[in-house]
Order: sequence, then C-alpha cells, then structure tokens
Amino acid sequence: RDQHFKANMEEKLLKQRNTLYVGNLFIYTTEEQVHKLFSKSGDVTRIIIGLDKTKKTACGFCFVEYYTCADAEHALRFINGTRLDNSIIRTDWDASRMKAVRAQLPGII
Repeated sequence: RDQHFKANMEEKLLKQRNTLYVGNLFIYTTEEQVHKLFSKSGDVTRIIIGLDKTKKTACGFCFVEYYTCADAEHALRFINGTRLDNSIIRTDWDASRMKAVRAQLPGII
C-alpha cells in the first residue's frame, strides 16, 4: 500500500516537470535538428546538448525543456523511439528531476 502511494505521489510530481532527457543522439546531430523535431510537440524553452568534459564535443545526449508539462509529456509519448539523423532516439524524464521529486517527498521515497 505504501509503495502504491509513493509511486502515485512520484508520478504526480514528475508530471509537473517540463524537462526531458534525450539519449542515443548521433554525435553530429545539431541543436537545430533537435529543436525542429521537438518543437512539433510544443514550445521549447531551451535545449542543452551534452558535451564531453575534456574534448568539449557532443556525446550523444541532450536535455529539452518545454514551457509546459503537457508539451513535455506529449513529446515523451510521441517522439520516443523516432529516428533523428539516422539514430533511433530515446526520451525520458530528466533524471535530475527525479532527484528533485524525491527531495520534495522526504521520508516517503
């Protein structure tokens, strides 16, 4: 019963988030290409391309932030598994957002 409550609370808080993690990007995929695809699901606030710490080159992932949670959820459902620049991309909620959700529920999660 407690596990069910925890899962429901976590899901509700996650749905208030608006940032997605996008993985399996081709390393030469541009921010413009990502924006073109993800803006089909709603208004994109910003895109952050993950960079290699030493080489400062793209390393195959990014974060896409939307103005609304609904737009982010729409992208999560409909863009996940699509092909971008010859790679099948994976979308998920931003893991740092999961940490923020858990921080809001001390003692519960």
